[in-house]
Amino acid sequence: MPSSDSRTADVNHDTVGESCSAAELAVRRYVPNSLRPDQWAAIADFTVDIALRLNPSHPKRAIESMRTLSQFIHWARTQGLPLDVELIFDPDTVEGYIAGGCPHLAASSRATRRAYLRSYGRQVTTTAPWPPSIRPLRQDYAVVPYTDAEVARLLEVAASQRTTTQRRHLQALLALGLGAGLFPKESWAVTTNDLMEKHGVLCLKVPGDRSRVVPILPPHDDTLRAIWRDDPGSTLLGYVAPEWDRSRLSNLLGKSEFPPGTPVIKLHRLRATWFLHHMRNLVPLNELSKVAGVSTAKTFGHLMRYLPDLPEAEVFALMTRR
Repeated sequence: MPSSDSRTADVNHDTVGESCSAAELAVRRYVPNSLRPDQWAAIADFTVDIALRLNPSHPKRAIESMRTLSQFIHWARTQGLPLDVELIFDPDTVEGYIAGGCPHLAASSRATRRAYLRSYGRQVTTTAPWPPSIRPLRQDYAVVPYTDAEVARLLEVAASQRTTTQRRHLQALLALGLGAGLFPKESWAVTTNDLMEKHGVLCLKVPGDRSRVVPILPPHDDTLRAIWRDDPGSTLLGYVAPEWDRSRLSNLLGKSEFPPGTPVIKLHRLRATWFLHHMRNLVPLNELSKVAGVSTAKTFGHLMRYLPDLPEAEVFALMTRR
């Protein structure tokens, strides 16, 4: 299973000599997994030329730029644009791509991609009307859990993916967020070896600085149990991302299909939804904080507005128990 959004092949038909820098080699040898060979062939030379004009200083930077450029330029082609630098790297084209061409990206990732493309546009164009500043894509941060209807829709979309790999990626991602409440970075590291049975339920032993044991919320335990059975020893996501990859979620979901109206997947919202479920079920906050790996009440404060009001008599009964 691929660990990044590229594979090495001589598809650009360039003669790569020993005089090439490591960054240039990375550009010339890059092939995106997110595109079919015929799609890549149609834009490869143009994309490589743009990437080399950006003068990447390091192979990692080169790969990041090629990933961003290949997806953006392919999208521009699907919109009927010719391979013209001034037309493709026009502010309106970039804004159109960010608004509708990468719905699988979280707002923060779209903001990063927009910043890259705007920087690229300023470097490679001479007449495109780049404005000096834009409205920030990401507004004040807020923890907003998914509604029950949104969760149901996400699970439905995950189950309807066309390939086994796509289903594995999306269902496991939802299970780790909605079923275990993992921090975003934790989802990439856990493996089937971290699953265990304890007190009659499936649990996940989370490694790292916030090591803890998390009971898996049904029905997501069935998803993780099936992965444990069918692919022992693997990462639960079925995907290994490079340490330096800044677009892990984008690369993981790059081939997934999201029908119109599908909620955008944001890992912090999956975790917030898990939190809220347990708060609604009156799990003691002290114990919930231990299982969640937090030491402050900040998240609880964000989510209190989403808790239902209890009948007054029930509240009074709880508060007068001995």
